[in-house]
Amino acid sequence: MRKLMLGHGASFPLAVHEGSTSVWHLAEVLGWLEGRGYDLDPLMIEIAQAAQDINLTKATSKLGSVNPEWLALVL
Repeated sequence: MRKLMLGHGASFPLAVHEGSTSVWHLAEVLGWLEGRGYDLDPLMIEIAQAAQDINLTKATSKLGSVNPEWLALVL
C-alpha cells in the first residue's frame, strides 16, 4: 500500500494513521484500485465497506456529545 501511495500520492486515499506503519480503510483503497481498472471481487468490496461502516459507527458512538457541525465535517 505504501508503495502505491508514494507513487500516486495526489489521488491515493488518505491514511487513517501514519507513523512507522500506515493504515488505510480497505474499502477506500479497493475503491481507488477499482477506479484504476483493477478487477476486484464485488463481494470483497461489499465486505470491506460493511466493516468500515461498522468501525465508523463504533468510533462515533464513543464520541459522546460532540458538536454536530464538527461531526458532519468528518462523516
